[in-house]
Amino acid sequence: MLNKVLGCITRSLVTSHEKAQQTNAPWDQRPWFRLLLDLVCELNTPNQLLDSMKSSIVNVFGSAFHVIQPLVVPGFAFAWLELISHRMLLSNLLLAKDQKGWGVMHQLLIDLFLFMEPHLRKLELTDALKKYYDGTLRVILMLVHDFPTFLAAYHLSFCNVIPENCVQLRNIILSATPKGVPFHDPINRNFKIDQLPEISQSPLILSNVVGPLMSFKNELDNYLRGQQSPEFLNILLSQLRKEDNSKELDAPKVNSVVLYVGMQGLARLQNDQISSNLSRTPEMELFQKLMELDDRGRYIILNAFANQLRYPSSHTHYFSCVMLFLFNESKDEGVKEQITRVLLERLITQRPHPWGLLITFIELIKNTKYQFWNHSFTRCATEIEKVFENVARSCMLPGAVAATGGGD
Repeated sequence: MLNKVLGCITRSLVTSHEKAQQTNAPWDQRPWFRLLLDLVCELNTPNQLLDSMKSSIVNVFGSAFHVIQPLVVPGFAFAWLELISHRMLLSNLLLAKDQKGWGVMHQLLIDLFLFMEPHLRKLELTDALKKYYDGTLRVILMLVHDFPTFLAAYHLSFCNVIPENCVQLRNIILSATPKGVPFHDPINRNFKIDQLPEISQSPLILSNVVGPLMSFKNELDNYLRGQQSPEFLNILLSQLRKEDNSKELDAPKVNSVVLYVGMQGLARLQNDQISSNLSRTPEMELFQKLMELDDRGRYIILNAFANQLRYPSSHTHYFSCVMLFLFNESKDEGVKEQITRVLLERLITQRPHPWGLLITFIELIKNTKYQFWNHSFTRCATEIEKVFENVARSCMLPGAVAATGGGD
């Protein structure tokens, strides 16, 4: 019954909005918002008769709101954001037994990011879009605080639809730390990531990792098992490009390849062997091959690595070692500079910063093996040098920057 009622309401809403657009008449979202909000509140208040059906009720509402997402009804965007973030809907979806509401909330957030994506790629936002972005940030910050496990589990698909220039929004999502995972201060002098018990635990991943890879997954698996010619790596580079015959890499496909290959690499290595045995694995050969792409392609690949630098886990440890290995072993100064750029541009934004990002950058500038401060790109201009030193001071104990060669 509820499904039919909401179906009638959403169809009427869409029809009303389309007619207003066709005639250039003003369209008021408030009556529709009030009607839907009253239904959400009325059917989700504690009630002995409805409690057993609460999970089904909120899922029906979630499906209805997916139909009237902002891409379909842009004039309803503000009311829609208010509805999907309302405590009567959001909390009931995410607290449903056996995570039955997580998929619906995930889809609604994807709808939100897909609507914002083309606008966020622009350097200028209208006043209305600025307000909408502020509202989006508030919703995500609330999820980081109250439901971090949900955000962390779907980090891959969220990063796929967030523009690369939205560094702060991505940082907030990647900073989500599931409840129960302890915080370890990366600035502590005695900090050793390979001694943490959490790095033996794999994170919960609910995003569809293998979906974008299905056209070449069998060949990729054979290569990782040593049953495929090294020529496959050249074929892989073409498979990672967008399907419209452009030379641009498909970022969601790259994100999936990087995470999938990293998961296979972890299955091959023990955590205490990662830093010492990385060079002798087909996974690292593949990552090194990806570093042969042009600057734009490498930037997309390195951002995919950085997206896995999150809370203490086996994935964070593995990809931290990968980025440090690539920095140390690459003969191309441009690769070292781009690795530094990807880390730095995520650190110069306002907090929060993902834990794995901090420990990777601190290791890079503190460990003399990498000779970070000896590279010319750290001192190519006075302004750049000051940025490096300011970030280093914020990430390390007082006096440590000068001790590593970062101060004069």
